[in-house]
Amino acid sequence: MPTDEHHKSKRTRYDLVLVPRDDAGQAKSLRFAPWQMYLLIVGTIAVIVGGVLALLAYTPVGLWIPIENAELVNRYSKELVVLNQRVTALMEQLVELQEYNVKLRAALGEQAVLTDSGVAVVGRPRSASVDTRRESGRQQRGAGPLGMQVSRPSFDPVTMLPASQVQQPVVFPVVLPAEGYITRGFEAGQLHYGIDIAGKTGSLVNAAADGHVVFAGWTSDDGYKVILSHSGGFLTFYKHNQSLLKLAPAYVKRGEPIALLGNSGQTSMGPHVHFEIWKDGVPVDPANYILNLNF
Repeated sequence: MPTDEHHKSKRTRYDLVLVPRDDAGQAKSLRFAPWQMYLLIVGTIAVIVGGVLALLAYTPVGLWIPIENAELVNRYSKELVVLNQRVTALMEQLVELQEYNVKLRAALGEQAVLTDSGVAVVGRPRSASVDTRRESGRQQRGAGPLGMQVSRPSFDPVTMLPASQVQQPVVFPVVLPAEGYITRGFEAGQLHYGIDIAGKTGSLVNAAADGHVVFAGWTSDDGYKVILSHSGGFLTFYKHNQSLLKLAPAYVKRGEPIALLGNSGQTSMGPHVHFEIWKDGVPVDPANYILNLNF
């Protein structure tokens, strides 16, 4: 008898009867074994769970249901901190570049101010004229090279403070920026606003005084050029270099190498460095500021 009951349990079946509402149809039945019922239930649960997870992961529904995960919150919080630091650093670099842009424009004869929206130019140099008498007239009025109308800034190019508030001592007189022979002096009437020092190609070009590099790059006429800004409203120019050793916004000491002597630029006639000194936006004769200068 127990054996018969055991075999009977193995043959247990479940019938699912589908009865139509009207009497016209016939009832239908589906027979399931126990394991099939269990498999159907488990499969149904798995499909439901999978569908819910898919909705949360691939649809906006997941945004409506807040699910906190301590590990994810910690990781994303660290990433947000790093991104915030990067943005802050980029903003500081942008402000620094804008400040040097203002300094460089002042060195080239433009009046520019730093505003909330960027650098605004409030005055531009006038165009050049080939008439010698006009150039002489512009020179008497304080015109710059190539006929640029040079402004006379009332602030220090390095600190961007009014000149009356700058307490740093003037670092001039200066020293010759390179070893060699002076082949041409300051000739404002011929639009030659500096001195030419002929030397060996590749020899060092040194800073004539302590200052900040406000420009170091290539120009078609002057080749590789460096502009230093000094306290007291002074600027020094070093033109026609073979290559550059310093870039903006570096700070250099007197005698520190900033470039290699060369013959670059369309206006260069041989290996030399063209050296200029500007005071408050006006070119001046370097011979009046250089120590131990012998022509």
